[in-house]
Amino acid sequence: MSYVKDTHMVHNKSKLGNVLIVSAHDPSGAGLQADIETCQALKCYPATIVTGLTTQNTRKLSNVKNISAHDFRAQLETLLEEFSPDVCKVGLINSTDLMASLSNVITEKLPDIPLVIDPILGSGSGAKLFTEEIIEGYLQHLVPIAEIITPNLREVRLLSNGKDVVSSVDYLLGKGCKNILVTDTDPEKEIIINHLFSKVCHQETYEMKRYQGEYHGTGCTLSSAVACRLATGMDIRSAVRSAQKYAHSAVQFAHDLGWCQKIPNRFF
Repeated sequence: MSYVKDTHMVHNKSKLGNVLIVSAHDPSGAGLQADIETCQALKCYPATIVTGLTTQNTRKLSNVKNISAHDFRAQLETLLEEFSPDVCKVGLINSTDLMASLSNVITEKLPDIPLVIDPILGSGSGAKLFTEEIIEGYLQHLVPIAEIITPNLREVRLLSNGKDVVSSVDYLLGKGCKNILVTDTDPEKEIIINHLFSKVCHQETYEMKRYQGEYHGTGCTLSSAVACRLATGMDIRSAVRSAQKYAHSAVQFAHDLGWCQKIPNRFF
């Protein structure tokens, strides 16, 4: 068992990394806003592609309006005429048409950059954000080309229809994904226990104190931090360790705005 240690703090003076962010807008601070803040805090430049607009706050999500496949593809192709990303991070993408379009662009134009996928299958407030079609879209279009996916315990089982974490991970690695960081979201536990699984390396386990309360956008923060660390040249294991340390500190110093959930302080 290894414990999270980080010598690469927020003000890392390594090269500026370019991060392509593909996700939806959340007016209450997760989604694209969380991604952008994380990139800025970690000295990376975020260029964003919008997949949809959500109607939500930290208490509820009532609607997701997807961008059309035509507009999505136009965003991507126009941006990539002059933007050269070091990594691509995918958050909420609630359309198989958008998944297929993104997969095609990544494969054709960006085959050598790492793809970090946060498979958002539910909101922080508990709303369901998936259908069987969406699950199949992840498995067909995105999981096979991913450097790493970052599902929580519930999401990893939903993606694989597995009965336990190990069988779920084996299934997803078999689909082509290189690494899987399974995050612990059980609010009843005092210790967070996350696990990194890989095709080529032994499993790593990370333990951290769980801070009391509920938080909005922690998964976005963590996955974007992984993307930033990869963009600035870290190997996958170092990136995961450093990203967890950063996200954990963002939660420790979270903003309490009097809302249902606290907002991670990404500039702590």
